[in-house]
Amino acid sequence: MSAAAKVAAMGLPAALRLPEPDERVEGWHISPLVDLSAYALSWVWVLVPLLLLGPARADYLWVYLAVIAITDLHRHFGLPYVYLDSQVRERYPARFWLLPALFFVAFAASPTLVRSDLTLGAGGLCAIGAGVVLLVQIMRRDGGPDATPLRHLLPLLGAAYGVAGGLTFGVQGIDGGWWFYAAALGASTWIDWRRLSLAKTAPAETEAGKEQAIAVSGGRGFVASGIIVAILGVVLLAGSTLSEVSLDAVLAAVGSFAALWNFWHVYMQKFGILRMYNAKAGGAAPAWLDKALVLCWLPLYFAWLGPMYREIAVDYFDDASAVLPGFISLLEQAMPVTIPVTVGLVVVIHILWLHREREAHGLRSAPRLWMVGGTTALALCFFVFDPIKVYMAFAFSHALEYCVFVWAFQRKRYHRPLTHRPTLGALLRHPVVFYLGMVVAFAVAIALLKYWGRYIAPDADRPELLGYRTAVWLTYWGIYQSMIHFYFDGFLWKMRLPSVRANL
Repeated sequence: MSAAAKVAAMGLPAALRLPEPDERVEGWHISPLVDLSAYALSWVWVLVPLLLLGPARADYLWVYLAVIAITDLHRHFGLPYVYLDSQVRERYPARFWLLPALFFVAFAASPTLVRSDLTLGAGGLCAIGAGVVLLVQIMRRDGGPDATPLRHLLPLLGAAYGVAGGLTFGVQGIDGGWWFYAAALGASTWIDWRRLSLAKTAPAETEAGKEQAIAVSGGRGFVASGIIVAILGVVLLAGSTLSEVSLDAVLAAVGSFAALWNFWHVYMQKFGILRMYNAKAGGAAPAWLDKALVLCWLPLYFAWLGPMYREIAVDYFDDASAVLPGFISLLEQAMPVTIPVTVGLVVVIHILWLHREREAHGLRSAPRLWMVGGTTALALCFFVFDPIKVYMAFAFSHALEYCVFVWAFQRKRYHRPLTHRPTLGALLRHPVVFYLGMVVAFAVAIALLKYWGRYIAPDADRPELLGYRTAVWLTYWGIYQSMIHFYFDGFLWKMRLPSVRANL
């Protein structure tokens, strides 16, 4: 029996039917109903209940916990695709193994480092900066023709940093950070030298080769060792102002970076959905205008929301309490200028987008129009309703978008057995068990470990691990794991990749 016949037999309208995994859907990603519910209007599911409940967190506690749970869940939702499919994880060995290992070490050490009184001098700051540049150098080339294989990379890094560690403990009177700075400079220089020594070879004319070339494009001319030397010059010029920096301040900077990256990541996901719809509609709309459309609200948020909700901002961002009130005062003084300018920017971008959309698709791409309409409506809600509740709806929307996208991608990729027989393909033969297991393992477990004894069973003792509350561990886990999630998503789901387009 055909799909249409099955629908007719069930008495369901075609709009309510979930298409088969290999069925072609014109314009939409999955189906009109699923796309509207999970992409364009996904925020409605949370914002409407929140607006019907009271203003205090106690009034909407369980909605708040549900949003936290799905937010934590979605950051782990794509990991099985990486680590349970050998074809995927072998594309970028350093990105998928070295980077998470380093972040896990940083996560495990962070609670202890925060409590310590250790400070960093010029050598330590140079070592951290050089290490970051070295890591970026390795990640940018990973999977490409000029990448350093892990069988060479691990002994190189082990030897360089092992010698640095030995010299730190063996040589007195010298800031140990300088040895680690030298280790990073030496490793970076060796990697650059090896790349320049290799004969130039074109990427393989295979799907994997094309994907690697796309993913590492722009990285071949990156001379990291020169940047590391420049870091030394900057730190030395700064002199005494950087002589004593606490590790607590360094970790706070890492957390702030993760928070800013999160904002970018959230908007880029909506941009990615627009580009997916553009590709399905013929690919005629310019990418820069789609990006401008989702980002044009940010200046208006700063200009309007900061001054209007000063107390909320100071309360929720207490880490920046030393500078935030003054910054908000400046924003308030500038409102007569910034409000007209930022409102004008939003209006102009939307008019320009509609004009170019008419030229590209004749205003006939319903998925793109709905996605833009939903995104615009959500942005406007910040200026009408409680911004905390709208932000929760925004976070829920982002998490639901991601989970549904990954589910649909995996549903299409693994609906038939693949020749390399991935573990994920076998697990997805029982999708209800697999996805329900993920929800229990991550969303429920993390919510209990984070909020047991606080919001859940308030009279109970809060759980601890190795002398620290599990909520503290999960705070640091959220910082480091979220950065892995942001980074992986930046190249795993590129619409230019053949494997991604094939499964959309």
